[in-house]
Amino acid sequence: MNCVRKWWSSLVAKKRYFWSDKGPGSDCFLWQDVLLLIGGIQSELTLKWNCERYIRFLVSCLFFLQSFFIFVVLCSTLQTNRDEMFKVVVEVLKFSAFLVAGCKLLLIKLHRKSITNIRTYINDGQTTTGDNSYDRLELTNFKQRSMTMIRFIYGLIFIDMALLSIPNDITDMAFDIRSDIQPFMSHARNIYRLLFITLLPVGFLPKFFSSMATVGTLLLGMQANFKVLANRFHSILSQPFVINGTDWEMINHELKDTVKHHLEFWRHFKALKSLVGETFFLVHYFSIMSIGALCYICQDIGVNFLSFVVLATLAMFLVEYYMFCHFVDSFQDIANCIGEHIFQIAILMPHNRKNHSHYIGFRTALMIIWLNTRRGVSMDCMGLFNISTVAFLHVLNIAYTVLTFLIQMSQL
Repeated sequence: MNCVRKWWSSLVAKKRYFWSDKGPGSDCFLWQDVLLLIGGIQSELTLKWNCERYIRFLVSCLFFLQSFFIFVVLCSTLQTNRDEMFKVVVEVLKFSAFLVAGCKLLLIKLHRKSITNIRTYINDGQTTTGDNSYDRLELTNFKQRSMTMIRFIYGLIFIDMALLSIPNDITDMAFDIRSDIQPFMSHARNIYRLLFITLLPVGFLPKFFSSMATVGTLLLGMQANFKVLANRFHSILSQPFVINGTDWEMINHELKDTVKHHLEFWRHFKALKSLVGETFFLVHYFSIMSIGALCYICQDIGVNFLSFVVLATLAMFLVEYYMFCHFVDSFQDIANCIGEHIFQIAILMPHNRKNHSHYIGFRTALMIIWLNTRRGVSMDCMGLFNISTVAFLHVLNIAYTVLTFLIQMSQL
């Protein structure tokens, strides 16, 4: 009995440590790497696991098998059921989703080096303010928000698997189980349902939302570092040697150290801007088609298990688009905050004939920092338009137009 109690106590202690703030369970990058592994991408962490190669092989085979089947069904639908709007929309949407998922995965592989460098920069915590409590608070907020986002993705995978595992006629119709390709034996039919319906979220969703988890986590991490950098400018205001102008060597040292952190942040931020722009290009143009099409599918199939799957997927598409827009907008707010701090520093620095050259040099450096910060935080969709919440409202308007167009076409 004592052995059982000791074993149970040890198990509870390990579980608490795993999910504690210092345990691996609270590491957002760990769960991001697990999601990437399920999507078929290896990382430095999962590369050490013994089963890593087998998992990547299995999920890659599942994805290609599902993609091939969806492509075959799409070609068959376009040849035989071109006049049935609902089937055409469903098959085109499924094939487009798998195509976009593959492109997102390819982007992550192409930017693997820059992603690793940005993650290292975020984990090292190179940008500090001197206020350890503030730095720890921002790091904790970053981890909590990232974990919330990743939990939503895992939750969607499990919910979709649970709902799609329940047999119903609407699901069979949506996945177009045709008589000419449907297995006649019950065991083969069950295997078919397992691979192409029940396991569809495992083969598709990790690949599709891996970019959301990766880019979203990097944006949140860089946002936390940007806030720390803004607080560093704010802390300069409280330094007596700045207000009184008594020690220009200290001012020079503090300003140079801040500029050093600023340039280091900017070097990684430029790499992140390139990744965000290319990823958002896929997110934007797929959302234009998918949001309206999913609404059309929901109103056509009515209320059933499949409609809940569609609504959950639609919600994640909307969250993904809004997440990009909201996170990018937040950088502009922090940049404006840095601008206010720089303006106040320039006002508080005393000026006299003895320190005229120092005064002009510091003000010029501060102005250059402010101009680069204000202009550099904006992100665009590969030069087409700026990413902001205005773009999110615009895509909702386009999605409504797509929905009305599909409804009108189905009535012809």
